[in-house]
Amino acid sequence: MLFASLLTFIAVACMAVGLFLEHARFLPAHVAAAGGGLLFGLSLFFVVPEVAESAGQAPAWLLTVGVCGVLILLDRLLFHDGQTHGHVVGPLLAATAIHSFFDGWTVRAVAINPLANITVAFGLALHKAPEGLAVGWISRRSIPNVWNALAAGLAVELMTLVGAAVEPRASRSGEATFGPWWSAVVLSIIAGSFLFLGIHAVLPNRRRISVVGTFVAALALVACASRVMEAGI
Repeated sequence: MLFASLLTFIAVACMAVGLFLEHARFLPAHVAAAGGGLLFGLSLFFVVPEVAESAGQAPAWLLTVGVCGVLILLDRLLFHDGQTHGHVVGPLLAATAIHSFFDGWTVRAVAINPLANITVAFGLALHKAPEGLAVGWISRRSIPNVWNALAAGLAVELMTLVGAAVEPRASRSGEATFGPWWSAVVLSIIAGSFLFLGIHAVLPNRRRISVVGTFVAALALVACASRVMEAGI
C-alpha cells in the first residue's frame, strides 16, 4: 500500500493546486510525456510479453489493443478538443475515478520483476501529477462551491487507495475461479491502459518537439532496460 498511498498523496496535492489554476495550459506537458513514455514502454516491453507467455502472442496483443481502443473512444466521447462542458463533467469525473481505481490496482498487481515494479510506480507518479491538476481545474470550473469541488476531487483521487486495497483479495478469488486467464486479462487491461496513457500524454502536444522528445527518451529508457534484463547484465 506504500506506493498507492504515495500516488494518492501526489494526486491530491496536485488536485488542490489545480483548484486555483487560472488556465489549463499551465499543466506540465513534459511531466505527462515522461510518465506516458515510461508507461507506454512498460506495456510494450514488460506487460504484453508477460501476458503472451501464458495466453499467446495474438490474444495478448488483441486484448491490449482492444482495451486501448475502448479507452480512446471513451476519451473522445467525454473530452472533445480539450473542452469540458457542464453536461459531461459528472461522467468525466466518474471515468477518472474508475481510472484512479485501476491505478491503485495496477501498482499492487504488476509484479513482473523489481525493475518493472519501480518503473510502474515512477511512471504512474508522473502521470498522477498532471491528472490531479486537471481534476482540480475541471472540478473548480464546473462546481461553483470550492469545498464541493474539493470534495469531488478527493472522491476521485482516493479511489486509488480503494483499488490498491481491493486488488489482493480480488486477484486470489479470480485466479481460483478462472485460472491463468484471470491474470492474462487483468494484465492486458493494465497494458492497454498504459498504451492509452502514453498516447493521451503525447498526442495533444505532438507538434511540440520537446514534449515528443521527452516521451521518446522515456520510452527508449524502458526499452534499454528491457534489453539489459534479457541479456542478464
